[in-house]
Amino acid sequence: MLTEEQKIGLGIALNEASLLGVSVDPESESAVVTFAPLSLPAEGPAQEGYEVRFLLKAVGRVVASLRMGRWNDPAARVASINLGELQSTVQSFEGLPIYGWEFFDTADFGIESLGGRISLDWSGETGDTSHSLMLFQEGPDRHLDLFLWFDSFEIRGQNGDPIPIDAFIEGGKRWWDGLRCGDPRTKGQGIFPLK
Repeated sequence: MLTEEQKIGLGIALNEASLLGVSVDPESESAVVTFAPLSLPAEGPAQEGYEVRFLLKAVGRVVASLRMGRWNDPAARVASINLGELQSTVQSFEGLPIYGWEFFDTADFGIESLGGRISLDWSGETGDTSHSLMLFQEGPDRHLDLFLWFDSFEIRGQNGDPIPIDAFIEGGKRWWDGLRCGDPRTKGQGIFPLK
């Protein structure tokens, strides 16, 4: 189970991360969500091209809303997609960042805001809904909201090695702390500290 502290920490570590892909395997009721997060090691240079994969287990439900308009346009046309098209749909946004600091266990609130504008609603036979992950992609002329419910997850690096949740969180916190303190390793991301 995720603690409240971990949910907050994961929100920090995923804030402004680029969403690179979301694929769901209906047979194993699992999903892989790929991010390029902002993270710093304790020492040494920032890792170029840093990516992580969240492996979601016992996925119980996946809901998506792909709308042909701005995120707040109530008249935007809703495009239908199927589970097999989810990965290519996410990738068609070309890795836009997610932001908002709250991604875990907030889907029930987020899905209410859709007002029934659903492109995809898939439920597994034996999956779980103990936890949820809320994601989005906000393009200039279309918007994707995505919600995945699951039981547990693990984080893996590009080489497949597991990354402990707390270590992942610490890397993200170091980046945001570094931004506030003027750490030169945070430059080049187009993000600037508030004055």
